[in-house]
Amino acid sequence: MNYREDLEIKLQKVTLAMQEVVEDIHKTDLEKQRIISKLIEFKEAIMSKGIELNIELEAS
Repeated sequence: MNYREDLEIKLQKVTLAMQEVVEDIHKTDLEKQRIISKLIEFKEAIMSKGIELNIELEAS
């Protein structure tokens, strides 16, 4: 697996996790906001690594 594939898989996982949090009716809005904020940080770190490695990624 190359860097691009690895980063794209990580982006997909973060995006899916964000969707799951939004769809989880048992979590409070505050819990959702906290988790989504952390996932956004992960997503930004992945995008930043792609830029650092000169890899163009699609941010879903």
